[in-house]
Amino acid sequence: MILASISDRKLLKEWITLEKQFSNNNYNSVGHFNTFDLSRTNVSFQEILFCAPHALNHFRNNKIKIADVSTGSLCQILTENTGQSGLISTCPDEDVTFMGFGREYISRIKNAVDNELMIVDLHGMSDKYDLDICIGTGPNPSPRVDRLVEYLVNDLVEYRISINEPFSALGSHTITNFVQTKLGGDAIQIEIASGLRDLKCNPDKCEVFLSSIIKAFNSYIELSE
Repeated sequence: MILASISDRKLLKEWITLEKQFSNNNYNSVGHFNTFDLSRTNVSFQEILFCAPHALNHFRNNKIKIADVSTGSLCQILTENTGQSGLISTCPDEDVTFMGFGREYISRIKNAVDNELMIVDLHGMSDKYDLDICIGTGPNPSPRVDRLVEYLVNDLVEYRISINEPFSALGSHTITNFVQTKLGGDAIQIEIASGLRDLKCNPDKCEVFLSSIIKAFNSYIELSE
């Protein structure tokens, strides 16, 4: 059994606390379309924009789509503990992964790509796939994307990771496809199983996962500087 360090437990408490801002209204947004911009201007090196488009309940094809629980707060934690930037949608009426919607959200992604940031699109998937993580590399992955995927796979070796199955990010509605084909930028999609995001029922698993994924991204970022 892996014992969590004091810093790991502190991170878990922070994750739980941050998630409350999304769960307070049963994951329903209050107010109009908005984005939670976590851009950083006070750091010397920027490599990644972490994105969480489904932190709250939203609509797709006029039907409610339940939030990808804990992805918004995970985006914040990753941003804070890697020195990178983040972007969270708090839009109740539009699915921002469908082009033509969420204009402010898409605009900020375009700005990030213009500044040569890689987009890391965070999503939640069901445990039914018998996976912990699925990484979608999209239709046109660059060597930079391939390098990040390699780091994640090597540093998260204790997890069941699949590349492009069942979520490849090939669909034209995905942020990864949009960034790669329309903006000429770098992007990947990361789907995280429910069991690794269930802060109430699986806090120990969440704690270890959080520490592991932060370390994995920091390893990649440090060697990219």
